[in-house]
Amino acid sequence: MNDLKLYQSIVNEQIFHEFKEQRGNSLFNHSANSNYIEDFISVAYVLCPNIIEVNGYIFIADFFDTQKDKAVDKLLRLESQFNSNKKHIEQWVNSWSFGDFFVGKDCESMDNEKILKQFGDILVFYWMRRAKELFPDRDIIVEYSEGFMGELGFSITLYEQ
Repeated sequence: MNDLKLYQSIVNEQIFHEFKEQRGNSLFNHSANSNYIEDFISVAYVLCPNIIEVNGYIFIADFFDTQKDKAVDKLLRLESQFNSNKKHIEQWVNSWSFGDFFVGKDCESMDNEKILKQFGDILVFYWMRRAKELFPDRDIIVEYSEGFMGELGFSITLYEQ
């Protein structure tokens, strides 16, 4: 039996043609020709970040203070600021502009909507998997949009529905 099945990546390999500078003849080659091992490790952390739960609220740990007393105090201030609206608190804390992922790395790709949306799709895929792994019985939403929660340009957020 000669059966062949290709299971597509979550990344559309045609996005490679949008790259201003191509380092190789494929996405795989480009990555191998562009990154150090430390880059892969740090990207893996961004795709599967630490998540903290404080009094039932879910936050990306890097966006929230993880010291217990400070975390509870900060949450109390946010509850006051957002009238205890859990969804808005989580959206606000977990919002992050795509540009902030690349501080000091400004390039033409940051103006390419196809590339930005592909980046957003990748983040949504991995953050959703992480959330479902940690909270299988909760309705966690990960989404991105332009100007979300006052962020500049495209931004991503995570919250419980």
